[in-house]
Amino acid sequence: MNPVSRDTVVIARNAQRTSILAANDAYPKSGTNRRKVYEYILAQGLRGATDQEMEKALKIDGNTIRPSRGSLVKDGWLIDSGTTRPNDKGHACIVWRAVEQLEQGQLL
Repeated sequence: MNPVSRDTVVIARNAQRTSILAANDAYPKSGTNRRKVYEYILAQGLRGATDQEMEKALKIDGNTIRPSRGSLVKDGWLIDSGTTRPNDKGHACIVWRAVEQLEQGQLL
């Protein structure tokens, strides 16, 4: 598994120039954001967290939370819990959990 705190950004092949510039600006601090997201979800235990819950708790914009969480999923640190919770608008949102909880048998 890649380290939680590694700097990473994903840039789509068809990304607009402004998106590429934003990704390049975010790169140097992306490892710190990944660490914050991971530690927050880990601290939530079996409750896990939705993207919006992370945004509010960490005071980090969703445009930063989602890519950080997505890279943690891709690297095998987080998983979709199979459950959802409503966001502020009542839409169902995925609850994310740390894989470490699975390995410790906390989800069994």
